[in-house]
Amino acid sequence: METLKKRLNNPVAVVSANLIIGALVVGILRAEYKLSLTLMAAVVAAILLMDRFDAVNCLFGAYIANRIPAIISAAAMCVVVPVLVGDNNYIAHIATMAVIYAIACLGLNFQMGSTDMTNFAPAAFMGLGAYSVAVCTVKLSLSPWAGLLTGIIASALFGLVIGLPTLKTKGYYLSLVTMAMQIAFTQLVYNLRVLGGANGIPGVPKYSIFGFSLYKRYTIFGVRFAPQFPYLLLCICLLALLTYVSMRIYFSRCGLSLNVIAQDPIAANCLGINVSRQKLFAFVIGGIYCGIAGSLFVGLDSYAGPDNYNFNRSLMLICMVILGGMDNSIGIISGAFLLTIISEKLRDFADFQQFVYGTILIVMLIVRPNGLIPKRTRDYCGISKRALTLTDIE
Repeated sequence: METLKKRLNNPVAVVSANLIIGALVVGILRAEYKLSLTLMAAVVAAILLMDRFDAVNCLFGAYIANRIPAIISAAAMCVVVPVLVGDNNYIAHIATMAVIYAIACLGLNFQMGSTDMTNFAPAAFMGLGAYSVAVCTVKLSLSPWAGLLTGIIASALFGLVIGLPTLKTKGYYLSLVTMAMQIAFTQLVYNLRVLGGANGIPGVPKYSIFGFSLYKRYTIFGVRFAPQFPYLLLCICLLALLTYVSMRIYFSRCGLSLNVIAQDPIAANCLGINVSRQKLFAFVIGGIYCGIAGSLFVGLDSYAGPDNYNFNRSLMLICMVILGGMDNSIGIISGAFLLTIISEKLRDFADFQQFVYGTILIVMLIVRPNGLIPKRTRDYCGISKRALTLTDIE
């Protein structure tokens, strides 16, 4: 084990790992569906094998110890990968959806992973963000960015609305409350004429920055990219930013408080943790993430409809979090990517989509309940680059 740690704990190994991950992402996206599914199965098997020999933890430790080359090479991959897949409309669309779902799953993780509160209404938060953009642009003739800001505020307030009545509930009762909220949201948008009813709100304007359209074909160095390419780059930048925020919260005192509440709320209260405030924080911050994802999703499709934000979409997001690994940002992003690709590559078998989600959920809960990449022990000494002393132990 010490030999493996020494081999991985260098900048070359970290950069090589990022190159391999980028190559696998490009290969899975561009391959025909049989080869794509085979590659994903091989990736999952490799992760499980590495975890068996504790190689995953060693790799995480290498990333922490060599964070500068890791960040630089990861940023380069975030630019190179979209360039390599951005010339194909369908592939660029799938990649953008995967990034947006990853943002929503990061928000759901604050409740499911960090605080152990199962929320069956993430799609309702996404719907609030989407309809906020649609109403602001189509009905009020405002900018989509104003709609995005409105969606963030609306999602935060909805998090408070859901959080307040659930403070005294837990377990199955909490799940039933959030499930009822999701169903109520879907029925509400179905019956509100101002929101288009069952037809939704079509023709939502696309995002733009200083007149530069983010949904338009551009030719760069002779390569004609898909119209989603600029928008994909924007979503990746937002995902990187929100992932950084999630990791900062995870390593903060607040993240520790959420984990203590997940283990034992009574013990957390005895330790001086304000359980009610921390639970509200989890709902609000999670709602904001999902609201941002919904605001981005409507910018991709130019349509806000109730069928896009129903209970089936919530179930899909829950499966992504469980598949990747709760309370681990990297695992959650991986789960969102894998399940999005599986759903889109098997579009011909759309009638069995819920069967696939249910099967994945049952298998993961029985065989590997912690997900593909489980949460790790916090390494504060590695982050601060200081050794553990006798004073720290005492």
